[in-house]
Amino acid sequence: MLSGLFPLAYAAVATCLLLQAFRMMRLSSSAAKTPTDRTGLKTVHPELLDKNGEMTNEELWAVRFSHKEGVVFPEG
Repeated sequence: MLSGLFPLAYAAVATCLLLQAFRMMRLSSSAAKTPTDRTGLKTVHPELLDKNGEMTNEELWAVRFSHKEGVVFPEG
């Protein structure tokens, strides 16, 4: 008699886990639709601020380094 309950118990647990997995996927997909900043404030990288804490007006340069020998030109 006890051996006849094992397939039923297995099916019940498997169904419960499957439903829980679908529930968790639904919750994670709905949370991904509304991205929010963790502070709710506008954040700026500290290197873009001058000594007074204001956004700098200087021209910004990005430099890419490669493994090749030779001259590296800045990107602008």
